[in-house]
Amino acid sequence: YAGDMSGYFGNTVLCKYANGDETKIYVEKDGTFTVIPTGHPQSSGTWKDDGNTVCYTQTAPAPGPNEKLVCNSSQARKVGDSWTVTDPLGGTCTATLATGKQ
Repeated sequence: YAGDMSGYFGNTVLCKYANGDETKIYVEKDGTFTVIPTGHPQSSGTWKDDGNTVCYTQTAPAPGPNEKLVCNSSQARKVGDSWTVTDPLGGTCTATLATGKQ
């Protein structure tokens, strides 16, 4: 059902871009997340789920003027699921939920 984020906890979202870059995203039960992109600094922040949409607010480092809030459907995900994500700068990647911390 919408609003069930439990599939993310303890696992890794691997987001692959068309150019081959890959970003790792860790979503934690305590409402925090960490993003580790290829070739860019790590960022982190908080997430909030209203039952339909989950939004990720970057807090460290502070987002730049061109970075947008990232919001996605909060439908339940399980390991092996894939979906398309738009990043804070408007790029898109294919996200796959992978087992464990990678």
